[in-house]
Amino acid sequence: MKNLFVLFALTLFSLQPIRILAQVQVSFPTTRAVVQRNTANQATIRITGYYTLPLTRVEARLIARGGQGTTTDWQTIQSNTTGGTFAGDLTGQGGWYDLKVRGINGEQPVGTETTVERVGIGEVFVIAGQSNAQGIHQDAPNPQNDRVNCVNYRYPNNGFPNDPPTPVFTLLDNTPGFTIAPRGQGSWCWGQLGDLLVKRLNVPVMFFNAAFEGTAVQNWAQSAPEGGIAYGVYNGDAFPSRQPYINLKIALQFYANMLGVRAVLWHQGETDNLIGSQQFFYVQQLQTVIAQTRQDFGRNVPWMVARASFGDPPIGGSNETILKAQDQVIAATANMFAGPNTDNIQVPRNRPPRGIANEGVHFDFDGLVQVANAWNASMTDTFFRQAIPIGPAAAPAISVACAPNNNLTLSVNGEFPNIQWESGEAGRSITKGGGLYRAKIKDALGNTFFSGQVRVSDAPVAAVVDSRPPSICAGNSIALTSNYDNVTWVNQANATVATSRTFSTAIAGTYQVRYNDVSGCQFVSNGLTLNVNPLPPTPAISNARPTTFCRGDNTVLQTNADATQYNWSDGRNAKAVSVSAPGNYFLTVTDQNGCTSFASNTIAVTVNPIPDKPAITANGPLTFCADRNVSLSTPANTGYSWSSGQGTQTITVSQGGSYSVRTRNQFGCASVESDAVIIQVNPLPAIPAVTALGPTTFCEGNRVTLRATSPFEVVWASGQLDKSITVSGSGNYAVQARDQNGCLSPYSPLIVVRA
Repeated sequence: MKNLFVLFALTLFSLQPIRILAQVQVSFPTTRAVVQRNTANQATIRITGYYTLPLTRVEARLIARGGQGTTTDWQTIQSNTTGGTFAGDLTGQGGWYDLKVRGINGEQPVGTETTVERVGIGEVFVIAGQSNAQGIHQDAPNPQNDRVNCVNYRYPNNGFPNDPPTPVFTLLDNTPGFTIAPRGQGSWCWGQLGDLLVKRLNVPVMFFNAAFEGTAVQNWAQSAPEGGIAYGVYNGDAFPSRQPYINLKIALQFYANMLGVRAVLWHQGETDNLIGSQQFFYVQQLQTVIAQTRQDFGRNVPWMVARASFGDPPIGGSNETILKAQDQVIAATANMFAGPNTDNIQVPRNRPPRGIANEGVHFDFDGLVQVANAWNASMTDTFFRQAIPIGPAAAPAISVACAPNNNLTLSVNGEFPNIQWESGEAGRSITKGGGLYRAKIKDALGNTFFSGQVRVSDAPVAAVVDSRPPSICAGNSIALTSNYDNVTWVNQANATVATSRTFSTAIAGTYQVRYNDVSGCQFVSNGLTLNVNPLPPTPAISNARPTTFCRGDNTVLQTNADATQYNWSDGRNAKAVSVSAPGNYFLTVTDQNGCTSFASNTIAVTVNPIPDKPAITANGPLTFCADRNVSLSTPANTGYSWSSGQGTQTITVSQGGSYSVRTRNQFGCASVESDAVIIQVNPLPAIPAVTALGPTTFCEGNRVTLRATSPFEVVWASGQLDKSITVSGSGNYAVQARDQNGCLSPYSPLIVVRA
């Protein structure tokens, strides 16, 4: 019989302790672990773990889930705890529980309880045989009950001599790729059988499946002894090293050793039917396998053997020779029990809807339900009374001793030929620093134990709060802290300076933390050296210019001190600063250590106001003739400065030009310049020439004509406006020219007329 199978990629898991916010951490049992009950429906669970606060004892109890078991009171599982680890036993009735564990110091509970959900006391079975035991397709009933468990892991064909990873227990499932460790494919009939047993017995069930498709009984016998090699009955090819037996050995020594086991369930014979194995040969080979398992396991593990040989042609139906051989093994071998006869189930095997060519051996969905029912029927009450189960083997304890350099020496109690630590070392003892450690232990037969985890505290750390540098300035203090409570701080003289997690100091020196953890050992931190730096000298400041000035001016404040940083009271940071605002100014300096001096002397800066911008008023027009003037005035103040040089409030202006003024107040502060006033002075026209057109002395009755010559109009002193006038009377005659601006020239020279 040849069967095709698919190798599914599996994710490997690590057994991790339950870690919640509690001071007691449980390494074993983990969630969904099921330990084998005895014939009195009881089991003793070895509970291992570690604690992080001082305890005097560890207590545990079982809380039945949904009425599935018997709840217990708190029981002490270890008194006089030492070393930070615990290992103790708790006995309970068959059922499905939440395990509660707590620490007690004196009579007071410490911290919170640790809960491991879904811990079982029930039935553990190891399955072996060929494909109708292993499973060959996913068209199988999925268990419906939460209490049917396994480990989802497939041991590699070439896995020997390596162990599987530390187990993670899980709900048995039938999703693609799901494996019942070490080799079973999917739920097959076992998920359904689990449902039946859980319902009937009211205890959880754990399965391990070591079956290997297409194997004859001789393959199991060939590979059973150390170094044994099996050869395929179809092509003569060698199986991978120790296959198929290694899976059965692993199921017993690696898994069942920690949990216990009720029986090995054997379903095999179809291949031996096909190749025509003889009765005596089959009996001899199967008894060899049974004897080897009991020798390897070191205990008389019960077996339940199914009567199985059927296959559609070419196998040729049921084979009485094989069935008799199986009956003979059951009858002639100690501690053996009859399993179901599956040859009568689902005949023929090749039927719709599967109808796969050359598929005349394996059960379909309905057939698997019948097979599960048949196994359940075989597991009678008599079987459960007479098949004396193997209980779980208690894991060796770990002892803890102090070691130098913040290490602990961890040792497995007892003598064992093979001890491998998860941290990579081999041997009974290891010396390690901070971390979690666990040993995988093998006895002389190769049965595997897992110690409880041991926690080595991390070395304490002395540090500065907020991760600042360990340096302060004289007169200040700094807060130091550790990563633990309940510590002792010591200085370089080994004197205790504090006993709290955080403390403040202003004293230079080297500080360390000492921490005594639950192992009873002292751990010492790094040395933290605190430097106290002196303050820089107090600086002196001076002014380079007067410190009382008018608004808009400034002074310069400066220091001769050299520093990394200058800190003026107004926030500026230069060595010399220009100051234009009033106030009291001082300086501190900061050196390369970040230390700041005391404040310097203070310099007061006074800034006086300036007058408002003045305005100019005039008492007349700003444009006038050259023989006129105008007065310019500004509001009263203490002093005046005209652009023309005068220093009075009012000035008289007869010259054209631009005139502005600044005023000064009582502080001597000058205003801004006023707006300019523009004065325009128009020139006078030239004096006209006057000509007498005749004698200016004449007799009465005569006359003379006077003529004025000018490009402008003229105005005679007598009021005439004509340029020529006739004069008949005596008098003094003069004329002015008047230009377009209305400006009058000076009078012409007098002409005297005598009549």
